[in-house]
Amino acid sequence: MTKPAPLTPADSDLSDFGFMPLDVGRFRRSDLVTQEEPEAIVAAVLLWGAAWHSKPAGSLSNDDRSLAHAAGFGRAVDAFRSIRDAALRGFVECSDGRLYHPVVAEKAREAWEAKLKRLWRTECATIRKRNERAEKAGIETREECPTFEDWRASRYSRDVTRDKGDKSHATRAIG
Repeated sequence: MTKPAPLTPADSDLSDFGFMPLDVGRFRRSDLVTQEEPEAIVAAVLLWGAAWHSKPAGSLSNDDRSLAHAAGFGRAVDAFRSIRDAALRGFVECSDGRLYHPVVAEKAREAWEAKLKRLWRTECATIRKRNERAEKAGIETREECPTFEDWRASRYSRDVTRDKGDKSHATRAIG
């Protein structure tokens, strides 16, 4: 059986997002809540949070030691294994070998897209300010803000940090 493709982009990173949305109605009606023991439910929620902050977002390493730690069992891997299947209810192993929960991945994709759009809007605002400064200085150059799609595609063809090899003002000052 072929494993599905990863459910979130490989570069998705929500580790700076302290909030993970929870559809309370969906959660309360889930098979996890209606059919599993409380210890497994708590472990599942902890695993969702760990997946939210993993890279790629929404995924977990398929390793019992890592999963036990993320589920709040620390080094008690055997104790975790007793509730592993229940705690991982809904998770699927994808072609990258990682575990993804479709609902967590859905929310992670939405958050990642929103994060990228915010970064794009910030870059466009920077371009506008740079154009305003150039205009005030009498410089004819005019830089256009890329479409979101063009900007997103360009992220993969350049260093994400936008490092141009130059030292920052602070770094130049100290050597």
